[in-house]
Amino acid sequence: MTYKYDTREVTHGNAMGFFAKISKTESGALDLKTPYPFTGLRKTSFETSQESKAYYADNVEHVRLQGKKSTEGSITTYQIPKQFMVDHLGKKLTTSTPPALIDTGVNANFIWGYTETVTDEFGSEVEEFHIWTNVKASAPKGSTTADESSATPKEIEIPCTASPNNFILDSDKKPVSEIVWRDTDKGVIRAKFDKLFTSSTPTKLIDFINEALGTTAIVSGG
Repeated sequence: MTYKYDTREVTHGNAMGFFAKISKTESGALDLKTPYPFTGLRKTSFETSQESKAYYADNVEHVRLQGKKSTEGSITTYQIPKQFMVDHLGKKLTTSTPPALIDTGVNANFIWGYTETVTDEFGSEVEEFHIWTNVKASAPKGSTTADESSATPKEIEIPCTASPNNFILDSDKKPVSEIVWRDTDKGVIRAKFDKLFTSSTPTKLIDFINEALGTTAIVSGG
């Protein structure tokens, strides 16, 4: 018997990390701030779990119910952008010269995104964009190590949790946690993505997400 397999492919790499602050306007509408590139990104790791519990009757499994999904993970990096520390890690800049960072700020939730590369058996490559719509970061984990015969750069791990964003909805009006958008049309998505960071007429992040969803179901946006 001859089997027909899908195209063989692997996913690798971790590039183009970016983040954007989530807030609300005075009227209570969603307000996404300017996205910033995340320099020094080493790894993004998210794991989603969902409790499943069986209920029995007549000596058999009567029904199985699932609880809500819970997503935890981390961002691992060689460095943390100052804007990320101020907006999302509870840091505050002092008025000293030069300014210092102190730990009395507010850590707001943020949009988190990055790209991976998908390579198939014939060597063709496409980018795959991942967007997490509502992420909360905790205090970074890191340690110092003395330099010996060679210097080893310190990796910093930022614990995170991801949740659905109640303002970002799919066509069925369900809150979205993650968007995966593969650039199979010869760099069309890459061109749209790059316009988020152009200084002249940047595309709004809210519009980029709307295009990824293929709908205008976002409740509101800035």
